[in-house]
Amino acid sequence: MITSVALPTLSSGLAVQSRAAQTAADNIANVVTPGYEAQQGQVVSVNPSGASYVPLPPEGEVDLGRELVNLTAAKQAYSLAAHAFSSIAKTEKDGLDTLA
Repeated sequence: MITSVALPTLSSGLAVQSRAAQTAADNIANVVTPGYEAQQGQVVSVNPSGASYVPLPPEGEVDLGRELVNLTAAKQAYSLAAHAFSSIAKTEKDGLDTLA
C-alpha cells in the first residue's frame, strides 16, 4: 500500500491539476462567448494533505496565450504526479515481493 503520506499528497495533486486544466479548457472554449469572463484559480499547499485549488475572481477577457500556458503547466504537473504515484507503488510492490 502506498504510504499514508504519499497517497493523500499525490491524490490531491492529481485532483488539483485536473481542476486547473478544466478551468483553462473552459476559458479556451468560451473565448468567443459574449460577456464571458476568464475564470482563474490558484494552487495552494495544504498540510498535511497536499494541495488545494482556490478559485479567484474572474479577470475579464480570456487571454489565449495565458490559458495555453496554464493548460500545459497543469498537464505537465498532472503527468509528473501520476508518474510519482506509479513509481512509489512499484517500489513498494517490489519491496513486498522481496520479503515474500
